[in-house]
Amino acid sequence: MKTSSATSVSSADQTPLVEVMDKHNRILCAMPALEVRRQQLCHRSVVVLLYDDAGRLHLRKQPGPRGQGPERWDLPVRSPVYMGESLQDAATRAVDSFLGIHAERMRLVETISPSLENGNEFLSVFYLSRPEGTVLHALSEETESYFFGPEELRCLLRDFSELVSARFLLLAQVLKLQQRERRLA
Repeated sequence: MKTSSATSVSSADQTPLVEVMDKHNRILCAMPALEVRRQQLCHRSVVVLLYDDAGRLHLRKQPGPRGQGPERWDLPVRSPVYMGESLQDAATRAVDSFLGIHAERMRLVETISPSLENGNEFLSVFYLSRPEGTVLHALSEETESYFFGPEELRCLLRDFSELVSARFLLLAQVLKLQQRERRLA
């Protein structure tokens, strides 16, 4: 039994550490990211709204929860904030990691308080448009991605919400994304 216990500890130690927060956004401790997610502990995360030149929002098909169920449209960039990392650094790392784009000029547009519906995350929402030196349409062809224009996004959220991840649907409602999109783009 000691061997299996040691194995589980060492595999948990290899995941990045995430700061566990209280409801007032104060740090309580640091734990492996996988364990924080598994227990749905309160922590900080970032998500990036990525727009192209025409103001269309980039979404990607993601597998269902725990890799099961049908794929759903979701934002391609979402990540926990690692221990000691700033929100801006976490967003930059996540965009680079998920999309291969190095973009440091992102704008924080909203911070959403933790709830069970959003995975108990202090969610910082960043906006990025036209990353320098990147052809965004190439990203769409390489992955199951699409740039949704304002009308397409409204139609997707209104008439085909079953094709959208619950997390993105909640985010779209909280941010009033259908109206806000015009002002951001």
